Amino acid sequence: MLFSSSKCPLPDLVSWCRTLHHSLGAGLSPVRIFKQQAKSGPRALRDVAADLTRKLESGQSLEDSLHDYRDRFPPLFLELVAVGEQTGRLEDTFRELEQYYESNLHVQRNFRAQMMYPAIQFFLAILIIAGLIWVLGILAGSGKAITTDPTGLGFTGTTGAITFLVIAFGFVGAVLFVMKLGANSVSRRAKMEAVLLKLPGWGPALLSFALQRFAVALRMCVEAGLRAEKTMQYSFRATSNAAFTRGEERAVEVVKRGRDMSAALAGSGAPFTPEFREMVLMGEETGNMPEVMERLADRLREEAERRMRSAAQLTSWCIYGLVALMIIFFIFKIASSYLGAISA
Repeated sequence: MLFSSSKCPLPDLVSWCRTLHHSLGAGLSPVRIFKQQAKSGPRALRDVAADLTRKLESGQSLEDSLHDYRDRFPPLFLELVAVGEQTGRLEDTFRELEQYYESNLHVQRNFRAQMMYPAIQFFLAILIIAGLIWVLGILAGSGKAITTDPTGLGFTGTTGAITFLVIAFGFVGAVLFVMKLGANSVSRRAKMEAVLLKLPGWGPALLSFALQRFAVALRMCVEAGLRAEKTMQYSFRATSNAAFTRGEERAVEVVKRGRDMSAALAGSGAPFTPEFREMVLMGEETGNMPEVMERLADRLREEAERRMRSAAQLTSWCIYGLVALMIIFFIFKIASSYLGAISA
């Protein structure tokens, strides 16, 4: 869950899952737990906890109570809570979710730390170039032997520097806004992650995350003894990736015809790796699907973290390259301006 929603901050979600895991293990009821969370839990989720308390006290199930918050919580959270409630294993569910989101939080923090220095360099490069435009405009206005537009882009003086800053920071702001907009909607986030699967570096990392979520959900569903079609529904939705979720109906139809889950994955059209399908087949043939999926989920988590580090490294190199190209471009433009003035 790289693009986490600000509606449900990841640290708060980890705190919720940890509290629910330990409180349920201590024998507290969900109503009592959410009532306490409404008073002293994470601030971003206190209103949700209060509403869930009212709904649970009125006799609704936790799954139905969370229905109005489907665009606030990650699909994996919602699907596994439904499975845990149906099977009476909510404590195990929240323990699993706590471990999963703690791992995601660690990945996010490492990614941000890796991107901090390249981002600072990028912003400093923009400020330096804007400063050059401003200074060269002053020199041109003072009668120095330099053209009024040494960059060749129409940016001169104070107005040109401000325009350059607005365009540069506006572009960065637009990219961040699109990412934020996508992160705040489950459907848009799923589509965004599906598109990013095609990008070098990012694609393999996001694929590993989606497969890990599928493996976690599949293990929980099989361990709980759910029907194959229900298992497919919960597992596909848990991926939170449109490249997978659009194959849900085809997979459900395959298992409804009596075929096994490995055939359903192959017929879904979703980008499951051959290795993943083989592991599912092995789990079915040996009857040890929960154990196989548990080991596979752990390996996919490690793989996803490693690939995310590689994606961050690739992105930082791209930023360094962009900064270098910007500096080289303006150096040549300014040098050409001076040489032209001297020749004249």
